[in-house]
Amino acid sequence: MRNNEISSLKDAVLFVLKYFGLFSYPLTSAEVHRFLSFKCESADVDIVLNKMKKDGHVYKSVEGYYTIDKNPSWSKQRIMGNNRAEDLLRKSVKFVGIIKMFPFVKSIAISGSLSKYYADENCDIDYFIVTSKNRLWISRTLLHIYKKATFLKGHEHYYCMNYFVDETAMEIDQKNIYSAIETVTLIPVYNQSLIRGIKLQNNWLVDYLPNESYKDDTRFIVESKGEKIKGLLESIINIFNGDAINKFFMRVTDKKWRRKWKRKSFPMEIYDEAFHTELNISKNHPANYQSQILSSLNGEGSKLIKEHPACSL
Repeated sequence: MRNNEISSLKDAVLFVLKYFGLFSYPLTSAEVHRFLSFKCESADVDIVLNKMKKDGHVYKSVEGYYTIDKNPSWSKQRIMGNNRAEDLLRKSVKFVGIIKMFPFVKSIAISGSLSKYYADENCDIDYFIVTSKNRLWISRTLLHIYKKATFLKGHEHYYCMNYFVDETAMEIDQKNIYSAIETVTLIPVYNQSLIRGIKLQNNWLVDYLPNESYKDDTRFIVESKGEKIKGLLESIINIFNGDAINKFFMRVTDKKWRRKWKRKSFPMEIYDEAFHTELNISKNHPANYQSQILSSLNGEGSKLIKEHPACSL
Protein backbone atom coordinates (compact mmCIF):
# COMPACT_ATOMS: atom_id res chain seq x y z
CA MET A 1 0.00 0.00 0.00
CA ARG A 2 1.14 3.54 -0.74
CA ASN A 3 1.77 5.97 2.13
CA ASN A 4 -1.37 7.99 1.40
CA GLU A 5 -3.43 4.78 1.39
CA ILE A 6 -1.94 3.71 4.73
CA SER A 7 -2.78 7.13 6.18
CA SER A 8 -6.37 6.90 4.92
CA LEU A 9 -6.69 3.37 6.30
CA LYS A 10 -5.44 4.51 9.71
CA ASP A 11 -8.05 7.27 9.79
CA ALA A 12 -10.75 4.78 8.80
CA VAL A 13 -9.65 2.36 11.54
CA LEU A 14 -9.78 5.10 14.16
CA PHE A 15 -13.26 6.09 13.01
CA VAL A 16 -14.57 2.52 13.35
CA LEU A 17 -13.06 2.12 16.81
CA LYS A 18 -14.49 5.49 17.82
CA TYR A 19 -17.94 4.47 16.56
CA PHE A 20 -18.05 1.23 18.53
CA GLY A 21 -16.33 2.93 21.44
CA LEU A 22 -19.56 4.90 21.90
CA PHE A 23 -21.07 1.54 22.89
CA SER A 24 -18.02 0.50 24.96
CA TYR A 25 -17.61 -2.34 22.47
CA PRO A 26 -14.10 -3.47 21.41
CA LEU A 27 -13.57 -5.11 18.02
CA THR A 28 -11.57 -7.92 16.48
CA SER A 29 -9.40 -7.21 13.46
CA ALA A 30 -11.97 -8.95 11.22
CA GLU A 31 -14.74 -6.72 12.58
CA VAL A 32 -12.66 -3.59 12.03
CA HIS A 33 -12.18 -4.69 8.42
CA ARG A 34 -15.90 -5.35 7.97
CA PHE A 35 -17.01 -1.94 9.20
CA LEU A 36 -14.32 0.16 7.49
CA SER A 37 -15.30 2.83 4.98
CA PHE A 38 -12.02 2.06 3.18
CA LYS A 39 -11.83 -0.74 0.59
CA CYS A 40 -8.94 -3.04 1.44
CA GLU A 41 -7.91 -6.60 2.27
CA SER A 42 -8.11 -8.00 5.80
CA ALA A 43 -4.33 -8.50 5.76
CA ASP A 44 -3.90 -4.75 5.26
CA VAL A 45 -5.96 -4.12 8.39
CA ASP A 46 -3.82 -6.55 10.40
CA ILE A 47 -0.66 -4.74 9.32
CA VAL A 48 -2.03 -1.29 10.11
CA LEU A 49 -3.48 -2.34 13.47
CA ASN A 50 -0.16 -3.86 14.52
CA LYS A 51 1.64 -0.66 13.52
CA MET A 52 -0.91 1.52 15.34
CA LYS A 53 -0.64 -0.68 18.43
CA LYS A 54 3.14 -0.38 18.38
CA ASP A 55 2.84 3.41 18.08
CA GLY A 56 0.35 3.58 20.96
CA HIS A 57 -2.57 4.78 18.83
CA VAL A 58 -4.71 1.73 19.59
CA TYR A 59 -4.73 -0.91 22.30
CA LYS A 60 -5.20 -4.66 22.04
CA SER A 61 -6.59 -6.61 24.98
CA VAL A 62 -5.29 -10.02 26.00
CA GLU A 63 -8.52 -11.40 24.54
CA GLY A 64 -7.61 -9.95 21.13
CA TYR A 65 -9.97 -6.95 20.96
CA TYR A 66 -8.97 -3.47 19.79
CA THR A 67 -9.92 -0.08 21.28
CA ILE A 68 -8.65 3.48 21.00
CA ASP A 69 -8.28 3.85 24.75
CA LYS A 70 -7.03 1.20 27.14
CA ASN A 71 -10.21 -0.31 28.58
CA PRO A 72 -9.54 -3.95 29.56
CA SER A 73 -12.94 -4.21 31.26
CA TRP A 74 -14.66 -3.73 27.89
CA SER A 75 -13.31 -7.05 26.61
CA LYS A 76 -14.59 -8.99 29.62
CA GLN A 77 -17.92 -7.18 29.32
CA ARG A 78 -18.10 -8.04 25.63
CA ILE A 79 -17.46 -11.75 26.21
CA MET A 80 -20.25 -11.95 28.77
CA GLY A 81 -22.54 -9.98 26.45
CA ASN A 82 -21.75 -12.26 23.52
CA ASN A 83 -22.63 -15.32 25.58
CA ARG A 84 -25.92 -13.76 26.71
CA ALA A 85 -26.71 -12.84 23.11
CA GLU A 86 -26.29 -16.42 21.90
CA ASP A 87 -28.73 -17.60 24.58
CA LEU A 88 -31.22 -14.86 23.68
CA LEU A 89 -30.96 -15.53 19.95
CA ARG A 90 -31.76 -19.19 20.51
CA LYS A 91 -34.70 -18.15 22.66
CA SER A 92 -35.90 -15.73 19.95
CA VAL A 93 -36.89 -18.64 17.70
CA LYS A 94 -39.95 -19.22 19.88
CA PHE A 95 -41.08 -15.59 19.68
CA VAL A 96 -40.41 -15.30 15.95
CA GLY A 97 -42.58 -18.39 15.50
CA ILE A 98 -45.44 -16.42 17.07
CA ILE A 99 -44.84 -13.11 15.26
CA LYS A 100 -44.72 -14.75 11.81
CA MET A 101 -48.24 -16.12 12.30
CA PHE A 102 -49.79 -12.64 12.38
CA PRO A 103 -51.54 -11.39 9.25
CA PHE A 104 -49.42 -9.69 6.58
CA VAL A 105 -46.04 -10.38 8.24
CA LYS A 106 -43.78 -11.29 5.31
CA SER A 107 -40.28 -11.27 6.80
CA ILE A 108 -38.53 -10.74 10.14
CA ALA A 109 -34.96 -9.91 11.18
CA ILE A 110 -33.27 -9.35 14.52
CA SER A 111 -31.95 -5.79 14.86
CA GLY A 112 -30.41 -3.60 17.56
CA SER A 113 -27.55 -4.70 19.82
CA LEU A 114 -28.59 -8.34 19.55
CA SER A 115 -27.86 -8.25 15.82
CA LYS A 116 -24.26 -7.45 16.79
CA TYR A 117 -24.30 -10.51 19.08
CA TYR A 118 -24.30 -8.45 22.25
CA ALA A 119 -26.84 -8.46 25.08
CA ASP A 120 -26.61 -6.76 28.45
CA GLU A 121 -28.58 -7.92 31.48
CA ASN A 122 -31.69 -5.99 30.40
CA CYS A 123 -31.52 -6.54 26.65
CA ASP A 124 -34.70 -6.50 24.55
CA ILE A 125 -35.19 -8.51 21.39
CA ASP A 126 -35.56 -5.88 18.66
CA TYR A 127 -37.22 -6.78 15.38
CA PHE A 128 -37.17 -5.37 11.86
CA ILE A 129 -40.42 -6.50 10.23
CA VAL A 130 -41.49 -6.43 6.57
CA THR A 131 -45.23 -6.54 5.84
CA SER A 132 -47.45 -6.85 2.79
CA LYS A 133 -48.15 -3.76 0.69
CA ASN A 134 -50.58 -1.32 2.35
CA ARG A 135 -51.08 -3.59 5.35
CA LEU A 136 -48.27 -2.41 7.65
CA TRP A 137 -50.48 -0.64 10.18
CA ILE A 138 -52.97 -3.49 10.39
CA SER A 139 -50.17 -5.94 11.06
CA ARG A 140 -48.44 -3.62 13.51
CA THR A 141 -51.63 -2.91 15.45
CA LEU A 142 -52.50 -6.59 15.83
CA LEU A 143 -48.96 -7.40 16.95
CA HIS A 144 -48.96 -4.65 19.57
CA ILE A 145 -52.33 -5.73 20.91
CA TYR A 146 -50.74 -9.14 21.43
CA LYS A 147 -47.69 -7.51 22.99
CA LYS A 148 -49.91 -5.86 25.62
CA ALA A 149 -50.97 -9.34 26.73
CA THR A 150 -47.33 -10.42 27.13
CA PHE A 151 -46.95 -7.90 29.98
CA LEU A 152 -48.91 -10.36 32.15
CA LYS A 153 -46.03 -12.85 31.88
CA GLY A 154 -43.29 -10.22 31.85
CA HIS A 155 -42.38 -11.13 28.26
CA GLU A 156 -42.82 -7.68 26.72
CA HIS A 157 -39.06 -7.26 26.26
CA TYR A 158 -39.08 -10.23 23.90
CA TYR A 159 -41.35 -8.31 21.51
CA CYS A 160 -39.68 -4.95 20.85
CA MET A 161 -41.14 -4.26 17.41
CA ASN A 162 -40.08 -0.72 16.59
CA TYR A 163 -39.22 -0.80 12.87
CA PHE A 164 -41.71 -1.86 10.19
CA VAL A 165 -41.61 -1.39 6.42
CA ASP A 166 -43.96 -2.80 3.83
CA GLU A 167 -42.69 -4.59 0.74
CA THR A 168 -42.84 -1.39 -1.34
CA ALA A 169 -40.48 0.57 0.94
CA MET A 170 -37.38 -1.57 1.24
CA GLU A 171 -34.94 1.22 0.41
CA ILE A 172 -33.56 2.70 3.63
CA ASP A 173 -34.26 6.42 3.46
CA GLN A 174 -31.65 7.70 5.92
CA LYS A 175 -28.31 7.01 4.29
CA ASN A 176 -25.51 7.35 6.84
CA ILE A 177 -23.01 5.17 8.69
CA TYR A 178 -25.48 4.36 11.47
CA SER A 179 -28.16 3.16 9.04
CA ALA A 180 -25.55 1.25 7.04
CA ILE A 181 -24.29 -0.72 10.05
CA GLU A 182 -27.82 -1.36 11.31
CA THR A 183 -28.85 -2.68 7.89
CA VAL A 184 -25.95 -5.01 7.12
CA THR A 185 -26.04 -6.53 10.62
CA LEU A 186 -29.72 -7.54 10.42
CA ILE A 187 -30.02 -11.25 11.25
CA PRO A 188 -32.77 -12.88 9.15
CA VAL A 189 -35.05 -15.12 11.19
CA TYR A 190 -38.05 -15.51 8.87
CA ASN A 191 -38.09 -15.38 5.05
CA GLN A 192 -34.36 -14.81 4.62
CA SER A 193 -34.60 -13.93 0.93
CA LEU A 194 -36.57 -10.75 1.60
CA ILE A 195 -34.08 -9.49 4.21
CA ARG A 196 -31.20 -10.33 1.91
CA GLY A 197 -32.99 -8.47 -0.87
CA ILE A 198 -33.14 -5.35 1.30
CA LYS A 199 -29.38 -5.48 1.88
CA LEU A 200 -28.60 -5.93 -1.80
CA GLN A 201 -31.21 -3.45 -3.04
CA ASN A 202 -29.70 -0.68 -0.93
CA ASN A 203 -26.60 -0.41 -3.10
CA TRP A 204 -25.58 2.82 -1.35
CA LEU A 205 -24.35 0.62 1.52
CA VAL A 206 -21.13 -0.04 -0.38
CA ASP A 207 -20.24 3.66 -0.06
CA TYR A 208 -20.05 3.24 3.72
CA LEU A 209 -19.07 -0.43 4.07
CA PRO A 210 -17.16 -1.51 0.95
CA ASN A 211 -15.75 -4.64 2.63
CA GLU A 212 -19.12 -6.11 3.66
CA SER A 213 -19.57 -9.70 2.43
CA TYR A 214 -23.36 -9.96 3.03
CA LYS A 215 -23.09 -13.43 4.55
CA ASP A 216 -26.18 -14.18 6.64
CA ASP A 217 -26.25 -16.09 9.90
CA THR A 218 -28.95 -18.67 9.19
CA ARG A 219 -28.87 -20.55 12.51
CA PHE A 220 -32.01 -18.95 13.89
CA ILE A 221 -34.33 -18.99 10.86
CA VAL A 222 -37.91 -20.13 11.45
CA GLU A 223 -39.46 -22.01 8.55
CA SER A 224 -42.53 -20.86 6.63
CA LYS A 225 -45.07 -23.53 7.46
CA GLY A 226 -48.38 -24.00 9.24
CA GLU A 227 -49.73 -20.63 8.09
CA LYS A 228 -53.15 -21.55 6.67
CA ILE A 229 -55.00 -19.65 9.41
CA LYS A 230 -52.82 -16.61 8.71
CA GLY A 231 -53.81 -16.71 5.05
CA LEU A 232 -57.47 -17.05 5.96
CA LEU A 233 -57.32 -14.02 8.28
CA GLU A 234 -55.63 -11.98 5.56
CA SER A 235 -58.39 -12.88 3.11
CA ILE A 236 -61.10 -11.86 5.59
CA ILE A 237 -59.43 -8.52 6.37
CA ASN A 238 -59.01 -7.78 2.67
CA ILE A 239 -62.76 -8.18 2.15
CA PHE A 240 -63.46 -5.26 4.52
CA ASN A 241 -61.56 -2.49 2.68
CA GLY A 242 -58.10 -3.24 4.06
CA ASP A 243 -56.61 -0.03 2.65
CA ALA A 244 -59.02 2.14 4.65
CA ILE A 245 -58.43 0.12 7.83
CA ASN A 246 -54.68 0.46 7.35
CA LYS A 247 -54.89 4.27 7.04
CA PHE A 248 -57.18 4.47 10.07
CA PHE A 249 -54.74 2.57 12.30
CA MET A 250 -51.87 4.79 11.11
CA ARG A 251 -53.73 8.00 12.02
CA VAL A 252 -54.81 6.67 15.43
CA THR A 253 -51.29 5.49 16.27
CA ASP A 254 -49.66 8.75 15.19
CA LYS A 255 -52.07 10.79 17.34
CA LYS A 256 -51.35 8.56 20.34
CA TRP A 257 -47.59 8.91 19.91
CA ARG A 258 -47.80 12.69 19.56
CA ARG A 259 -49.88 12.97 22.75
CA LYS A 260 -47.41 10.83 24.70
CA TRP A 261 -44.43 12.75 23.32
CA LYS A 262 -45.97 16.07 24.32
CA ARG A 263 -47.01 14.77 27.74
CA LYS A 264 -43.42 13.71 28.46
CA SER A 265 -42.30 17.28 27.57
CA PHE A 266 -39.99 16.12 24.80
CA PRO A 267 -39.20 18.76 22.12
CA MET A 268 -41.81 18.53 19.36
CA GLU A 269 -39.37 19.79 16.73
CA ILE A 270 -37.52 16.46 16.79
CA TYR A 271 -40.61 14.26 16.93
CA ASP A 272 -40.57 13.46 13.21
CA GLU A 273 -36.91 12.47 13.45
CA ALA A 274 -37.56 10.02 16.29
CA PHE A 275 -40.85 8.75 14.82
CA HIS A 276 -41.06 8.06 11.10
CA THR A 277 -44.74 7.51 10.35
CA GLU A 278 -45.93 6.84 6.80
CA LEU A 279 -48.29 4.34 5.20
CA ASN A 280 -45.39 2.07 4.33
CA ILE A 281 -42.92 2.88 7.14
CA SER A 282 -43.17 2.85 10.93
CA LYS A 283 -39.99 3.58 12.82
CA ASN A 284 -40.29 4.66 16.43
CA HIS A 285 -37.14 5.23 18.46
CA PRO A 286 -38.09 7.69 21.25
CA ALA A 287 -34.51 8.04 22.49
CA ASN A 288 -33.43 9.00 18.95
CA TYR A 289 -30.16 7.08 19.21
CA GLN A 290 -29.23 7.69 15.59
CA SER A 291 -29.10 11.45 16.10
CA GLN A 292 -27.14 11.07 19.33
CA ILE A 293 -24.56 8.79 17.75
CA LEU A 294 -24.07 10.89 14.62
CA SER A 295 -23.74 14.03 16.76
CA SER A 296 -21.11 12.34 18.91
CA LEU A 297 -19.15 11.23 15.86
CA ASN A 298 -19.22 14.80 14.58
CA GLY A 299 -17.86 16.05 17.91
CA GLU A 300 -21.08 17.75 18.92
CA GLY A 301 -21.74 15.60 21.95
CA SER A 302 -24.72 13.40 22.68
CA LYS A 303 -28.10 15.07 23.14
CA LEU A 304 -29.86 12.64 25.42
CA ILE A 305 -33.63 13.07 25.47
CA LYS A 306 -34.26 10.81 28.40
CA GLU A 307 -33.34 7.29 29.45
CA HIS A 308 -36.10 4.92 28.46
CA PRO A 309 -36.39 1.77 26.33
CA ALA A 310 -36.74 2.36 22.61
CA CYS A 311 -39.94 0.33 22.47
CA SER A 312 -41.67 1.90 25.48
CA LEU A 313 -44.29 3.87 23.55
